[in-house]
Amino acid sequence: MTIIGFFKKLDGILTGIEERLIYLLMASMLTIVFLAVLNRFLIQLPMSWSEEVARYLMIWAAFVGASLGVKNSVHISVDALVHAIPPAAQRMMTQLGNVLSFAFCAWFFYIGAEFIGRLMDAGQLSPALRMPIYYAYAAVPCGFALMSVRYLISFVYLFYEKSSDVRNESLNIEGAMERGKKK
Repeated sequence: MTIIGFFKKLDGILTGIEERLIYLLMASMLTIVFLAVLNRFLIQLPMSWSEEVARYLMIWAAFVGASLGVKNSVHISVDALVHAIPPAAQRMMTQLGNVLSFAFCAWFFYIGAEFIGRLMDAGQLSPALRMPIYYAYAAVPCGFALMSVRYLISFVYLFYEKSSDVRNESLNIEGAMERGKKK
């Protein structure tokens, strides 16, 4: 298997997992909130834990979704300088952005993992559910780990890509939105 083949397979596996996980998280959140509203107004029996669970599910969905945002190049970026330079230089600037973004995400993964370790040692529990709070906070290092892998994949794809024109492909929202419509 070639390097690009490996990363394409990894990309496909990650995409499948992330999309299914987001569907599951959002459907669970919707169901819990819907049932909480019904219980509160029809049965007059509030589900005190529902708000906390919905919050934690939303946090997890946001961090997993951020990884898909990296894959689809929909994160906000300032690219006026990149579009003002020749295509070969655009490619180098994009790769520099991939490397810096990877380093940023890897650093926050490391910081998040250390924080989770401290939370595990402290034994702190969530207010309503009384579950270990690190389950909720683990979304941060998991999300940044996924984003790190996505930036690495983006770097490899662009490194092995034959075309030198990267405009409207991975640099702006319009290109990403167009690619999303084609799927």
